[in-house]
Amino acid sequence: MHFWILISLLCILLANRLTAQIVNIEEQRITGTNDSTRWYGHLKAAFNFTKVKQTAIQWSADSKVQYKNQRHLSLLLLNYSLLKAGDNDFVNTAFAHLRYNYKLTDPLVWEGFGQLQTNKLLFIHTRLLFGTGLRQRVLLTSDGRNRLYAGASWMWEQNDFIGEEVFRSWHRFSSYVSATFRFGKNYSLIGTNYWQPVIGMIKNYRILSDWTLKLPVSKKLSFTLDFTYTKEIGLPVEAPSETITWRNGLTWML
Repeated sequence: MHFWILISLLCILLANRLTAQIVNIEEQRITGTNDSTRWYGHLKAAFNFTKVKQTAIQWSADSKVQYKNQRHLSLLLLNYSLLKAGDNDFVNTAFAHLRYNYKLTDPLVWEGFGQLQTNKLLFIHTRLLFGTGLRQRVLLTSDGRNRLYAGASWMWEQNDFIGEEVFRSWHRFSSYVSATFRFGKNYSLIGTNYWQPVIGMIKNYRILSDWTLKLPVSKKLSFTLDFTYTKEIGLPVEAPSETITWRNGLTWML
């Protein structure tokens, strides 16, 4: 009994991106306001080990590479998360996301993207999606530190769910509103809300609310607090439709 209480607390406090079926791209973008050519990226890693009769292991790795050149921006994200206790997986997710942006005007951007992922706890063996749409800057303060964006996209998605022999394919409408607030020297708060209904089946939808607070420790090292809430209709009946994640971590900027 004490072992399972410990594991439950470990899941609540340390679970890393159980909700990775939706990726908050706004959290990942270059935040500079100039159009100079630049590479940007980071590496994140965390490992936790606990043994109370059985062994509990948490492992997570996250990487990002971005390239910006005048009107063009390319972004690659890779992520893997595992939380295992004995023979049971409490978290087992991975995804790869590739995105390209082209600035049409100063506030308006066209973007195309693709993603491949897996999430055992949500019974997602493989999810493949492609999409394209527009992203509009709604607000930008004079110092460039505070911003508000809105976006709308069409998205095609194919799901291979665990235990099902037939793939499920949908066309989705994806919309979001994103806010970035920067205060002090390097403190930041970034939040995004997504709504992604299946076209023609509005009751089959995904929603996501994702917030990240970054607190600097040194010039390159920051402590981060992440909160994520998701709800997805259309998963297998055995999968949870709602998930909540609270994550604490460290980020090393390259």
